[in-house]
This record gives sequence, C-alpha cells and structure tokens, in this order.
Amino acid sequence: MTKSEAMEILSFHSCRNINVEDPRWEFGFVGRLRPSGGELNEDNFIQIMESIRILRDDLSAEMISKNLVYDITSIIHLTRLWCMPPSGTVNTNVTAHEQEQLLQWVEIIEKTLFYLLDGADEEIAFQDYDCYLQDSSEQLLKAELLRML
Repeated sequence: MTKSEAMEILSFHSCRNINVEDPRWEFGFVGRLRPSGGELNEDNFIQIMESIRILRDDLSAEMISKNLVYDITSIIHLTRLWCMPPSGTVNTNVTAHEQEQLLQWVEIIEKTLFYLLDGADEEIAFQDYDCYLQDSSEQLLKAELLRML
C-alpha cells in the first residue's frame, strides 16, 4: 500500500471522501455506524491501523497534513459520539458488546496517534495495536504500565 492509498483509505473510513457512491464510503468504519450500516467489521479497524502505520513518518513530521489528522480524529470523535450520545440517550443501533469493541478500537487508534504525534518510535506507538492482534488484554495492560514508567 502506498501513502496515497493509505490516505484514501482513511478518507473513506472517516466518511470524509466526497465519492459517496463508492462502497468503501458506506462500508467503512464510520459508515458502518450509521443506522443502516450493519455489523461491525474488524477488517476496517485493521485497515485504519495499517494505513496509520504506513503514514507514521508523516504523523511524526514537523508539518502534518491537516486532512490526514482530521480523517483520523473524525474516526475517533464520531465513533465516540455514536457510542455515547449526549444527554444520556442510548444508541439502540449499537449493542453493549459492539459499543465495547468500538471503544477499544478507537482507544487504540487514539493512543497510536498520540504517540506518533509525540515522536515515539514505531514499537511504542503501535504497542497496543500489536497486543490487540495477539489478542491479549494482559499484554495491553503491560503495555500501558511500561509507557507510564
């Protein structure tokens, strides 16, 4: 995947790409959260994280593309809004299990972005994601504790 392809993928997952007729818009990460969106798709999360990995140097640079940061923060922000609507209302389109899964994914995306913006190396920035891929919540806890030291 090239940097250009990675940026395009993020624009579809954030629903910021203007080509709304492309199926990637509707079936992307944020698109799946819409009332007619359907089931969660872990592959969308993995595509986002692999795109961020490809763009890691761009996210650690002194000058960063506004659109790149906006795509990633849109994914984080809109997912949280969808999972936790204001005024204590409940989103009946997302089950408690799906909400938990979505919040875990956006936490990983957010931490990765945070560490890349801070200039952390790839091992630190992607530690939670790599632990997720190994499916170990114990490893996630250890990763968090190691960063606190």
